[in-house]
Amino acid sequence: MKNRLSRFRWASLFALSVVPHTAFAENEPKVDVRASVFAHWKYDLKPTPYEGYIDGDPRPNAFDIDRAFLDIGSQLDETFSVRARTDVARNERGQLGLLLRNAYLQMDFAHDITLRMGAAENTMNHLAAEFWGHRWLAETFASQSGSNAEADVGIYASGSHIDGLIGWGASVVNGEGYDRIDDDYDKAVQGRLTIDPLHGDMKLPISVYISKDVYTHDDIEGQTLLIAALGFDHKYVNVWGEYVSDSTGDIEAGGMSFSVVGKIMDLFNVVGRYDTWDPDQALDDDEYTVIRAGLTKDFVARISAGVTYEQTKYVADPKQPHKAVFFRMQAGF
Repeated sequence: MKNRLSRFRWASLFALSVVPHTAFAENEPKVDVRASVFAHWKYDLKPTPYEGYIDGDPRPNAFDIDRAFLDIGSQLDETFSVRARTDVARNERGQLGLLLRNAYLQMDFAHDITLRMGAAENTMNHLAAEFWGHRWLAETFASQSGSNAEADVGIYASGSHIDGLIGWGASVVNGEGYDRIDDDYDKAVQGRLTIDPLHGDMKLPISVYISKDVYTHDDIEGQTLLIAALGFDHKYVNVWGEYVSDSTGDIEAGGMSFSVVGKIMDLFNVVGRYDTWDPDQALDDDEYTVIRAGLTKDFVARISAGVTYEQTKYVADPKQPHKAVFFRMQAGF
Protein backbone atom coordinates (compact mmCIF):
# COMPACT_ATOMS: atom_id res chain seq x y z
CA MET A 1 0.00 0.00 0.00
CA LYS A 2 2.78 2.36 0.94
CA ASN A 3 4.56 1.69 -2.40
CA ARG A 4 1.32 2.37 -4.31
CA LEU A 5 0.88 5.74 -2.52
CA SER A 6 4.48 6.60 -3.20
CA ARG A 7 4.07 5.78 -6.90
CA PHE A 8 0.85 7.83 -6.95
CA ARG A 9 2.62 10.87 -5.43
CA TRP A 10 5.44 10.66 -8.00
CA ALA A 11 2.97 10.27 -10.86
CA SER A 12 0.98 13.27 -9.61
CA LEU A 13 4.10 15.43 -9.36
CA PHE A 14 5.17 14.36 -12.83
CA ALA A 15 1.73 15.20 -14.27
CA LEU A 16 1.72 18.62 -12.60
CA SER A 17 5.16 19.36 -14.01
CA VAL A 18 4.31 18.22 -17.54
CA VAL A 19 0.84 19.71 -18.03
CA PRO A 20 1.87 23.37 -17.71
CA HIS A 21 4.83 22.78 -20.00
CA THR A 22 2.62 21.06 -22.56
CA ALA A 23 0.09 23.87 -22.44
CA PHE A 24 2.84 26.42 -22.88
CA ALA A 25 4.28 24.48 -25.82
CA GLU A 26 0.88 24.46 -27.54
CA ASN A 27 0.66 28.26 -27.22
CA GLU A 28 4.32 28.88 -27.99
CA PRO A 29 4.77 31.27 -30.97
CA LYS A 30 5.90 29.63 -34.17
CA VAL A 31 9.21 30.71 -35.63
CA ASP A 32 9.27 31.57 -39.34
CA VAL A 33 12.64 31.09 -41.08
CA ARG A 34 13.38 32.26 -44.62
CA ALA A 35 16.54 32.58 -46.67
CA SER A 36 17.50 33.85 -50.10
CA VAL A 37 20.68 34.12 -52.15
CA PHE A 38 21.49 36.38 -55.11
CA ALA A 39 24.40 35.15 -57.26
CA HIS A 40 25.82 35.73 -60.73
CA TRP A 41 28.42 34.87 -63.34
CA LYS A 42 29.90 37.85 -65.21
CA TYR A 43 31.73 37.98 -68.53
CA ASP A 44 33.40 41.35 -69.11
CA LEU A 45 32.91 43.00 -72.54
CA LYS A 46 34.66 46.30 -71.85
CA PRO A 47 36.79 47.31 -74.89
CA THR A 48 39.95 47.36 -72.75
CA PRO A 49 39.12 45.33 -69.62
CA TYR A 50 42.56 45.77 -68.08
CA GLU A 51 45.85 47.49 -68.81
CA GLY A 52 47.95 45.61 -71.35
CA TYR A 53 45.01 43.70 -72.79
CA ILE A 54 45.26 42.65 -76.45
CA ASP A 55 42.74 40.81 -78.58
CA GLY A 56 42.77 37.11 -77.77
CA ASP A 57 43.76 37.49 -74.11
CA PRO A 58 41.41 35.94 -71.53
CA ARG A 59 38.66 38.33 -70.58
CA PRO A 60 37.73 38.82 -66.92
CA ASN A 61 34.94 36.49 -65.85
CA ALA A 62 33.91 35.32 -62.41
CA PHE A 63 31.22 33.71 -60.28
CA ASP A 64 30.17 35.74 -57.28
CA ILE A 65 27.62 36.08 -54.49
CA ASP A 66 25.75 39.39 -54.56
CA ARG A 67 23.70 39.04 -51.40
CA ALA A 68 22.62 36.36 -48.93
CA PHE A 69 19.74 36.99 -46.55
CA LEU A 70 18.52 35.03 -43.53
CA ASP A 71 15.17 36.05 -42.02
CA ILE A 72 13.88 34.87 -38.67
CA GLY A 73 10.55 36.08 -37.33
CA SER A 74 7.73 35.15 -35.02
CA GLN A 75 4.12 36.28 -34.56
CA LEU A 76 3.80 36.57 -30.79
CA ASP A 77 0.07 37.31 -30.76
CA GLU A 78 -2.48 39.26 -32.80
CA THR A 79 -0.64 42.52 -32.18
CA PHE A 80 3.06 41.86 -31.62
CA SER A 81 5.66 40.21 -33.84
CA VAL A 82 9.44 40.33 -34.09
CA ARG A 83 11.78 39.89 -37.05
CA ALA A 84 15.52 39.88 -37.67
CA ARG A 85 17.34 39.76 -41.00
CA THR A 86 21.02 39.34 -41.71
CA ASP A 87 22.60 40.58 -44.92
CA VAL A 88 25.80 39.18 -46.42
CA ALA A 89 27.36 41.45 -49.05
CA ARG A 90 30.75 42.63 -50.22
CA ASN A 91 32.24 45.59 -48.37
CA GLU A 92 34.38 48.40 -49.78
CA ARG A 93 37.44 46.13 -49.69
CA GLY A 94 35.70 43.45 -51.74
CA GLN A 95 35.32 41.05 -48.82
CA LEU A 96 32.08 39.31 -47.94
CA GLY A 97 30.81 40.68 -44.66
CA LEU A 98 27.85 39.98 -42.39
CA LEU A 99 25.55 42.80 -41.28
CA LEU A 100 22.35 42.96 -39.27
CA ARG A 101 19.94 44.59 -41.71
CA ASN A 102 16.60 44.26 -39.88
CA ALA A 103 15.83 43.82 -36.20
CA TYR A 104 12.51 45.22 -35.07
CA LEU A 105 9.40 44.82 -32.97
CA GLN A 106 6.21 45.18 -35.00
CA MET A 107 2.80 46.18 -33.68
CA ASP A 108 -0.27 45.68 -35.90
CA PHE A 109 -3.18 47.93 -34.99
CA ALA A 110 -6.70 48.29 -36.31
CA HIS A 111 -7.44 49.90 -39.67
CA ASP A 112 -4.34 48.41 -41.32
CA ILE A 113 -1.82 50.50 -39.38
CA THR A 114 1.59 49.06 -38.51
CA LEU A 115 4.29 50.40 -36.19
CA ARG A 116 7.88 49.12 -36.23
CA MET A 117 10.66 49.96 -33.79
CA GLY A 118 14.26 49.05 -34.65
CA ALA A 119 16.10 48.50 -37.93
CA ALA A 120 13.62 48.15 -40.80
CA GLU A 121 13.25 48.64 -44.56
CA ASN A 122 12.90 52.10 -46.07
CA THR A 123 9.29 52.73 -47.01
CA MET A 124 10.04 54.01 -50.54
CA ASN A 125 12.77 51.58 -51.54
CA HIS A 126 10.69 48.67 -50.27
CA LEU A 127 7.73 49.75 -52.39
CA ALA A 128 9.92 50.10 -55.50
CA ALA A 129 11.60 46.71 -54.98
CA GLU A 130 8.35 44.85 -54.32
CA PHE A 131 6.59 46.42 -57.29
CA TRP A 132 9.43 45.81 -59.77
CA GLY A 133 9.95 42.25 -58.55
CA HIS A 134 13.53 41.93 -59.83
CA ARG A 135 15.59 43.09 -56.86
CA TRP A 136 17.95 40.17 -57.54
CA LEU A 137 18.95 41.82 -60.85
CA ALA A 138 19.74 45.25 -59.38
CA GLU A 139 19.14 47.49 -56.40
CA THR A 140 16.37 50.06 -56.47
CA PHE A 141 17.43 53.25 -58.23
CA ALA A 142 17.53 55.52 -55.16
CA SER A 143 19.57 52.96 -53.25
CA GLN A 144 21.90 52.25 -56.19
CA SER A 145 22.70 55.97 -56.48
CA GLY A 146 23.49 56.19 -52.77
CA SER A 147 20.73 58.69 -52.04
CA ASN A 148 18.34 56.54 -50.03
CA ALA A 149 19.47 53.70 -47.76
CA GLU A 150 17.66 50.38 -48.13
CA ALA A 151 17.16 50.13 -44.38
CA ASP A 152 17.84 52.23 -41.28
CA VAL A 153 17.36 52.30 -37.52
CA GLY A 154 14.43 54.22 -36.07
CA ILE A 155 10.64 54.25 -35.68
CA TYR A 156 8.37 53.40 -38.63
CA ALA A 157 4.63 53.68 -39.18
CA SER A 158 2.69 52.62 -42.26
CA GLY A 159 -0.82 51.98 -43.42
CA SER A 160 -3.00 50.92 -46.33
CA HIS A 161 -6.63 51.97 -46.63
CA ILE A 162 -9.73 51.60 -48.82
CA ASP A 163 -8.55 48.27 -50.26
CA GLY A 164 -5.20 49.72 -51.34
CA LEU A 165 -6.42 53.01 -52.79
CA ILE A 166 -4.28 54.95 -50.30
CA GLY A 167 -0.98 53.84 -48.81
CA TRP A 168 1.48 55.74 -46.67
CA GLY A 169 4.63 55.41 -44.64
CA ALA A 170 6.36 57.68 -42.14
CA SER A 171 9.54 57.29 -40.14
CA VAL A 172 12.15 59.00 -38.00
CA VAL A 173 15.54 57.32 -38.47
CA ASN A 174 19.23 57.92 -37.92
CA GLY A 175 19.68 58.73 -41.59
CA GLU A 176 22.96 56.83 -41.94
CA GLY A 177 21.65 53.48 -43.18
CA TYR A 178 21.79 50.14 -41.44
CA ASP A 179 25.50 49.63 -42.17
CA ARG A 180 26.88 52.85 -40.67
CA ILE A 181 27.21 54.32 -37.17
CA ASP A 182 25.19 57.44 -36.37
CA ASP A 183 28.10 59.74 -35.48
CA ASP A 184 26.60 63.15 -36.35
CA TYR A 185 23.50 62.85 -34.12
CA ASP A 186 21.05 64.32 -36.63
CA LYS A 187 17.90 62.49 -37.65
CA ALA A 188 15.99 62.03 -40.91
CA VAL A 189 12.23 62.54 -41.06
CA GLN A 190 10.74 60.56 -43.95
CA GLY A 191 7.29 60.25 -45.45
CA ARG A 192 5.63 58.53 -48.42
CA LEU A 193 2.13 58.92 -49.83
CA THR A 194 0.85 56.53 -52.50
CA ILE A 195 -2.47 56.69 -54.34
CA ASP A 196 -3.52 53.83 -56.60
CA PRO A 197 -6.69 54.72 -58.53
CA LEU A 198 -6.94 51.18 -59.94
CA HIS A 199 -5.92 49.12 -56.84
CA GLY A 200 -7.25 45.86 -58.21
CA ASP A 201 -6.03 43.27 -60.70
CA MET A 202 -4.36 46.23 -62.41
CA LYS A 203 -2.34 48.67 -60.34
CA LEU A 204 -1.32 52.28 -60.95
CA PRO A 205 0.55 53.51 -57.84
CA ILE A 206 1.45 57.21 -57.84
CA SER A 207 3.93 57.97 -55.07
CA VAL A 208 5.66 60.97 -53.56
CA TYR A 209 8.42 60.55 -50.97
CA ILE A 210 10.46 63.09 -49.03
CA SER A 211 13.32 62.69 -46.57
CA LYS A 212 14.67 65.67 -44.64
CA ASP A 213 17.56 65.79 -42.16
CA VAL A 214 16.68 67.60 -38.93
CA TYR A 215 18.48 68.42 -35.69
CA THR A 216 21.70 69.13 -37.59
CA HIS A 217 24.67 71.25 -36.51
CA ASP A 218 24.35 74.97 -37.32
CA ASP A 219 27.16 74.86 -39.87
CA ILE A 220 25.87 71.75 -41.67
CA GLU A 221 23.07 71.60 -44.19
CA GLY A 222 21.54 68.17 -44.10
CA GLN A 223 20.13 66.14 -46.94
CA THR A 224 16.79 66.88 -48.58
CA LEU A 225 15.64 64.01 -50.78
CA LEU A 226 12.58 64.02 -53.03
CA ILE A 227 11.32 61.03 -55.03
CA ALA A 228 8.34 60.96 -57.40
CA ALA A 229 7.36 57.58 -58.82
CA LEU A 230 4.74 56.07 -61.08
CA GLY A 231 4.05 52.39 -61.68
CA PHE A 232 1.69 50.26 -63.73
CA ASP A 233 1.13 46.54 -63.29
CA HIS A 234 -0.96 44.32 -65.55
CA LYS A 235 -1.13 40.62 -66.23
CA TYR A 236 1.26 41.01 -69.15
CA VAL A 237 3.43 44.02 -68.29
CA ASN A 238 4.99 45.82 -65.33
CA VAL A 239 6.29 49.39 -65.66
CA TRP A 240 8.06 51.51 -63.04
CA GLY A 241 9.56 54.99 -63.31
CA GLU A 242 10.97 57.36 -60.72
CA TYR A 243 12.66 60.72 -60.49
CA VAL A 244 15.11 61.47 -57.66
CA SER A 245 16.34 64.87 -56.50
CA ASP A 246 19.03 64.88 -53.81
CA SER A 247 20.27 68.11 -52.22
CA THR A 248 23.02 68.02 -49.59
CA GLY A 249 24.60 71.36 -48.78
CA ASP A 250 25.93 72.89 -51.99
CA ILE A 251 25.72 69.63 -53.92
CA GLU A 252 22.67 69.08 -56.10
CA ALA A 253 22.33 65.54 -57.46
CA GLY A 254 19.54 63.99 -59.46
CA GLY A 255 18.43 61.46 -62.02
CA MET A 256 15.70 59.14 -63.20
CA SER A 257 15.03 55.48 -63.80
CA PHE A 258 12.62 53.62 -66.06
CA SER A 259 12.02 49.87 -66.14
CA VAL A 260 9.75 47.52 -68.09
CA VAL A 261 9.01 43.85 -67.49
CA GLY A 262 7.10 42.07 -70.25
CA LYS A 263 5.43 38.91 -68.95
CA ILE A 264 5.27 36.30 -71.71
CA MET A 265 2.57 34.14 -70.12
CA ASP A 266 4.26 31.62 -67.80
CA LEU A 267 7.26 31.14 -70.08
CA PHE A 268 9.68 34.00 -69.35
CA ASN A 269 10.01 37.75 -68.79
CA VAL A 270 11.60 40.38 -71.02
CA VAL A 271 13.33 42.91 -68.76
CA GLY A 272 14.69 46.36 -69.56
CA ARG A 273 15.86 49.19 -67.32
CA TYR A 274 17.44 52.58 -68.01
CA ASP A 275 19.05 54.70 -65.27
CA THR A 276 20.72 58.09 -65.54
CA TRP A 277 22.38 59.81 -62.58
CA ASP A 278 24.29 63.06 -62.07
CA PRO A 279 26.12 63.07 -58.69
CA ASP A 280 26.85 66.81 -58.86
CA GLN A 281 24.98 68.98 -61.32
CA ALA A 282 27.60 71.73 -60.99
CA LEU A 283 30.14 69.47 -62.72
CA ASP A 284 30.03 68.62 -66.41
CA ASP A 285 31.70 65.21 -66.59
CA ASP A 286 30.44 63.06 -63.70
CA GLU A 287 27.09 61.94 -65.13
CA TYR A 288 26.59 58.31 -66.11
CA THR A 289 23.89 56.03 -67.50
CA VAL A 290 23.17 52.35 -66.86
CA ILE A 291 21.31 50.13 -69.32
CA ARG A 292 20.11 46.61 -68.53
CA ALA A 293 18.27 44.27 -70.88
CA GLY A 294 17.63 40.54 -70.80
CA LEU A 295 15.40 37.54 -70.24
CA THR A 296 14.38 36.06 -66.90
CA LYS A 297 12.45 33.00 -65.83
CA ASP A 298 10.53 32.40 -62.58
CA PHE A 299 10.63 28.66 -61.96
CA VAL A 300 8.84 28.41 -58.63
CA ALA A 301 8.29 30.83 -55.78
CA ARG A 302 11.61 32.51 -54.83
CA ILE A 303 13.65 30.70 -57.51
CA SER A 304 14.46 32.71 -60.66
CA ALA A 305 17.25 33.02 -63.19
CA GLY A 306 18.08 35.25 -66.12
CA VAL A 307 20.62 36.41 -68.68
CA THR A 308 21.22 40.16 -69.00
CA TYR A 309 23.41 42.59 -70.87
CA GLU A 310 24.47 45.52 -68.69
CA GLN A 311 26.31 48.67 -69.68
CA THR A 312 27.46 51.69 -67.67
CA LYS A 313 28.64 54.67 -69.70
CA TYR A 314 30.42 57.63 -68.09
CA VAL A 315 30.40 61.08 -69.68
CA ALA A 316 34.03 61.48 -68.65
CA ASP A 317 35.11 58.36 -70.60
CA PRO A 318 32.53 57.50 -73.27
CA LYS A 319 34.95 55.30 -75.29
CA GLN A 320 35.42 52.85 -72.43
CA PRO A 321 31.94 51.93 -71.20
CA HIS A 322 31.71 49.22 -68.58
CA LYS A 323 29.71 46.45 -70.18
CA ALA A 324 29.23 42.77 -69.51
CA VAL A 325 26.96 39.76 -69.90
CA PHE A 326 25.55 38.36 -66.67
CA PHE A 327 23.88 35.13 -65.74
CA ARG A 328 21.99 35.97 -62.56
CA MET A 329 19.85 33.93 -60.21
CA GLN A 330 17.99 34.02 -56.93
CA ALA A 331 17.13 31.05 -54.79
CA GLY A 332 15.34 30.93 -51.49
CA PHE A 333 12.82 29.28 -49.24
